Amino acid sequence: MAQDFDLTKLTADQLDELLARAAKHRASLQPGPPNEHPKPTDVVVNPAWYTGLVDAGTLFQIRHPGFGWLAFLIPANERAHLLSLLLRQALFVPQPAVANASAASPGGGTLH
Repeated sequence: MAQDFDLTKLTADQLDELLARAAKHRASLQPGPPNEHPKPTDVVVNPAWYTGLVDAGTLFQIRHPGFGWLAFLIPANERAHLLSLLLRQALFVPQPAVANASAASPGGGTLH
């Protein structure tokens, strides 16, 4: 492990800077983060989010309590794809459990 130092001594601004630098460095390393969708372990329930149109597509920002605001730029064609997935999930009505039913859910998540 690199240096061990006491994170509790850092201010919120210093910790934000450290997280940003660590994330930028991690993005340059191989192997990169896995492409497979991980099973959620810790989730943020109903996070704050923001969306707006920009020239290149849609700006989508979501707030994580530890990492702060994460920003993503979604191109127009992917915005339409995301809309169709969210609409399908919004309209999905769970059916009562049936014996020997498949474990897959038709309203489940999609990795893109």
